[in-house]
Amino acid sequence: MPLKRRPLDRESGVVRDASLVVIASEDTYAVQHYFAKFHARRVQFKVLPTAGGRSSPEAVLERLDSYRREYDISEGDELWVCIDLDHWAEAAHIANLRRVQKEAEDKGYSVALSNPCFDFWILLHFEDPPSDGIRRCGDVADRLRQILGGFTKRSIQHLRLAPQQVEQAIERARQLPVVDRLTPGGPTTQMHRVLESLLTREAIRLKEPR
Repeated sequence: MPLKRRPLDRESGVVRDASLVVIASEDTYAVQHYFAKFHARRVQFKVLPTAGGRSSPEAVLERLDSYRREYDISEGDELWVCIDLDHWAEAAHIANLRRVQKEAEDKGYSVALSNPCFDFWILLHFEDPPSDGIRRCGDVADRLRQILGGFTKRSIQHLRLAPQQVEQAIERARQLPVVDRLTPGGPTTQMHRVLESLLTREAIRLKEPR
């Protein structure tokens, strides 16, 4: 069966030769709501969220595999696997997580890990990384609730973010330890890597906050 054409949304102003950025995530709402905050004419985001509770690293990778099997992926398109280390980096799961990461990289996918979770990337838009007290995703959510007066995964769609905050989050993430080897350590994230190349290519800009 021939592959389907790349699903570019022309009504959104995406140009004909736009690149696809496909992001498979274990989140149901957060990642999709975050990237919806960006205008993009030269790229289009396609987030493959978790559905039906299938959030394991294997399930995240399989969603990206299925998408690549179904659609025509072109040179310049980016395929990302975004995985949280919370729970999956525990002793009983770490070997499996390493296997999934290696399999993804062998297939040519980019991998962005967050410790403990994607919400930590959101926190970096508002403050420097806390020196302590962040071990689980619940700790991150507690800190965001203190800063914002309330926070849930769904509330990311309502966050008011300015371009300067995105730039600060990227710079803060750059200073954090690398998690490629899945070694134990403090909170960190690689989500800035998804944005860096796109900002360098001037492919996206943040929508004005309302």
